Amino acid sequence: MEDRTTSGVEVLPPAPRDEPGSPIEGVVFARLAPYVDHRGSLTEVVNFDHPFWVDDVVYAYRFTIEPGRIKGWGMHKLQADRYFLVSGSVRTVLYDGRAESPSFGSFEKHHMTGAASGLLLIPPGVWHASQNWGEDEAAIVNFPTRPYDRDEPDKYRIDPHSGEIPFDWSLRDG
Repeated sequence: MEDRTTSGVEVLPPAPRDEPGSPIEGVVFARLAPYVDHRGSLTEVVNFDHPFWVDDVVYAYRFTIEPGRIKGWGMHKLQADRYFLVSGSVRTVLYDGRAESPSFGSFEKHHMTGAASGLLLIPPGVWHASQNWGEDEAAIVNFPTRPYDRDEPDKYRIDPHSGEIPFDWSLRDG
């Protein structure tokens, strides 16, 4: 029989406890708090006093994701990606593909919206894909740690529906 008590309180129906996630080594997520008043809001994106910006800003680009679509799986061997969600609702899923990493094979999920944005640093060797779970186009600005090299792109791709990275893209309530 399952234990229905927590600190002496009976809880019904019985349910399994959420398991703590194991973070992927090198991933940094910083939730951003906008400054809001009656006129609107201001969100600080680049503040070089924050440890998120330890590497110089050398390149930046904006990309969009249509509602219901997934961009990824993508991975870089030389650069880290640094995402800032500008608008929309996005779930970014990370998979550690680095064989020598203590978090090899681990997943990490980050949900961001225009109202609850953040900065997400994705290290080299970590596969990533972003899914727009909202009703409007989503926009992300990336500040990679290396400029894009058109002659030798540092970009590797896997179809998110191929099953090579075992992730279920359906979104469930609860």
